[in-house]
Amino acid sequence: MYASSVISSSNFKKVRTRKSNLSLGLALPFQPCMQDEQTMHTILKDGEKGAYTILCKALERIETDDAFQRLQKIFSRLNYNSHCKSLAVLITPRDEKIFYLDFPLKPAVYLSKNLSLLEIITTAARQPGFYNLILENSHAQLYEYHHNELKQVYATRPEPGINVKSYSEELLKQVSQTIERINWINDKPVFITGNPALVEMFCNGNLYSGIYFRHLNYVTTFNEAILKKLVKEINSDWNYWHSKFIIDRIIRTKKTNALIAEIEVVLKALRHSVDGVLLVDKRLKQQLYKSRSANALFNTSDEFLNQVERFLIRGNRLEITEAGLLQEYGGIVLLQRKPSHFFTNPTVSNTGKYNRPDTF
Repeated sequence: MYASSVISSSNFKKVRTRKSNLSLGLALPFQPCMQDEQTMHTILKDGEKGAYTILCKALERIETDDAFQRLQKIFSRLNYNSHCKSLAVLITPRDEKIFYLDFPLKPAVYLSKNLSLLEIITTAARQPGFYNLILENSHAQLYEYHHNELKQVYATRPEPGINVKSYSEELLKQVSQTIERINWINDKPVFITGNPALVEMFCNGNLYSGIYFRHLNYVTTFNEAILKKLVKEINSDWNYWHSKFIIDRIIRTKKTNALIAEIEVVLKALRHSVDGVLLVDKRLKQQLYKSRSANALFNTSDEFLNQVERFLIRGNRLEITEAGLLQEYGGIVLLQRKPSHFFTNPTVSNTGKYNRPDTF
């Protein structure tokens, strides 16, 4: 259930021979508004058990007990009025931190010398999340895939005797408005299937945007078996779809002058509490940690990690993308939630190319 510790088995003996300066990190699903008391209790107990197992393997008993007691103290003062989706806990030799996050994480436990919030949330694998829109002759259905479960979140049924042909346009408009309301920050892709004519009408109309992807597999009667097959296909190619969705989201954000790129400019925006979605290329994340642990002259590493904490505490989201996906943007992109005049498109030249900013 839990990810392996960052400490390998070959290092256990070495760690036991000296006082530890390691940090403990946990990622846990945490949705008080959606989960009953028994479920919450089980999640926290499993978290404690996973942490204790990792600690016992790497540390002396006195250090294990100390870290475990600090973790229990944190759990005793959780905010159950939160509307978050997950927790990240970071216990260092000097302090303890807890972060309420607005995106789901799988349970994971980590133990490392240079552990940070960024490492915790980006290593804890996120499950695929998307919508399936089914368009049929006279009605539409919307399903959400979340936490390995598929459930219907919306359905429309026309009144008996309605003219299907004249109803199609109104149906698609209603569906689009509903999706916009449910998925208001466009943080999940929507896969469309069903009647080919309706799918074509929707995708060729002005309601279509970069959050939608055609995924046709239509037969006379659309049934649950077909839907499950489509979900399985999407899951098997999730990295491809997710990367494509990210690129489309960047393009749309760029058109609205709400895109900030390059590490120095993004860091400056974070200092000014600009909110939105932060995308970090896997290669840049590795570079940050490598230079941080080696005390290299990558002097933005520590400040960037601190600013990321502030950014996430404010309720924003962060995603690590496939290596090389954000290469033309310097490995990092901030999609502003509410574009700030000062940070509007600061790195785009008249030719549309991205230039590295001047030092500030």
